[in-house]
Amino acid sequence: MSLVPAARLQDVTKRIGNRTIIDRVSLEVYPGEVFGFLGPNGSGKTTTIRMMVGLMSLTSGDIAIGGHSVKTHYAEAAAQVGAIVENPEMYKYLTGYENLVHYARMNPSVTRERIDEVIKLVGLEGRIHDKVKKYSLGMRQRLGVAQAVMHRPKLLILDEPTNGLDPAGIRELRDYLRQLAREEGTSVFVSSHLLSEMELMCDRVAILQKGQIIDIRSIRGAETQTSLEQIALFEVDHPQNALGVLEGRGDARIEDGLLAISATRDQIAETNRRLVEAGIRVYGIRAKTKSLEDQFLEVTGGETIG
Repeated sequence: MSLVPAARLQDVTKRIGNRTIIDRVSLEVYPGEVFGFLGPNGSGKTTTIRMMVGLMSLTSGDIAIGGHSVKTHYAEAAAQVGAIVENPEMYKYLTGYENLVHYARMNPSVTRERIDEVIKLVGLEGRIHDKVKKYSLGMRQRLGVAQAVMHRPKLLILDEPTNGLDPAGIRELRDYLRQLAREEGTSVFVSSHLLSEMELMCDRVAILQKGQIIDIRSIRGAETQTSLEQIALFEVDHPQNALGVLEGRGDARIEDGLLAISATRDQIAETNRRLVEAGIRVYGIRAKTKSLEDQFLEVTGGETIG
């Protein structure tokens, strides 16, 4: 993965009157990455997205898309972005293909071959010549993604893209977004209130609370395995004795006859060493990463999301 970010937010701040909506938000989104944006109701997710696509001005700070500032070089930055805010709007009396041809006329760089590529990418080959009014919501979302990526944007921004989708539609959209990131190197910036789906879809997530980034966490890859805490379950011969060995660890407890601790991988290895040196037989260790929901509730103090 390239280290040059497709999008960079630097100390982005938005004030309306005396109220600070977004407070010095900084993050980077890399090529080929699916980046999730989570936050409780009113945390400022949609405001941030509006600033990223140029629908709202920044009070201070800057946003760069593909290296172009939205403040000083908006046209160049906007050319690097594809976006769907909630449900995509299409001409329902036209076919899916006719809709794509219509949008392609706005960008001379989009060829008929590119239109065929994106149709295949989102899996609409069998229905692309049907009128959009016959499409399900999931199919319209897929057509919207095709329209948004026709010009090969560096960044695809989706605000609550799974709203109204049934489980099958959510899974289809998730699969197409990951395929898009993998095959075309497009960065996907997605806001959603469905934690379970974000966990399956995203490489990293940022958690926004009261207009501030309070955490950015990896969901996939080697970094996840070393940086996130896990629940480690130790199967030992004498659980209570093992608990005594770890006296001083406030999180150590017995769960269903197993010794349980919250720890990183390195801490799990160190705990295993301490137990063995104390004469405790360790028959097995099972490590389960905390779910995104558990982690979210921890860092937000249990606030709901939306």
